[in-house]
Amino acid sequence: MSTKTKWTPGPWSVVHDTDITGVENDPANGCVGPVDVAHVYLRTVPGRTEANATLIAEAPALYKELEALTGVVQSDPFLRYSEDSLYGKAIKAALAVLKKARGE
Repeated sequence: MSTKTKWTPGPWSVVHDTDITGVENDPANGCVGPVDVAHVYLRTVPGRTEANATLIAEAPALYKELEALTGVVQSDPFLRYSEDSLYGKAIKAALAVLKKARGE
């Protein structure tokens, strides 16, 4: 199912507790090698900054796995459900999150 995305491909890593980095491989645009993806600021709650950075760094993996899960559920002929069922509502919400993540 994998949809083309615009963000830096994963995996992303946390460096120095608050910096998230990735690796670009787009020679046509002169982008090859390590790149900064984000820096997390939050100085009011001890440990929160590092936890936020860890969550952000997992975004590409979370996206990939949610996309795979929704694809499996939608293509399984034995999973019959209506859009109003718990499954239907969960899949609809997951697809909306994936769409939002792609900027659509």
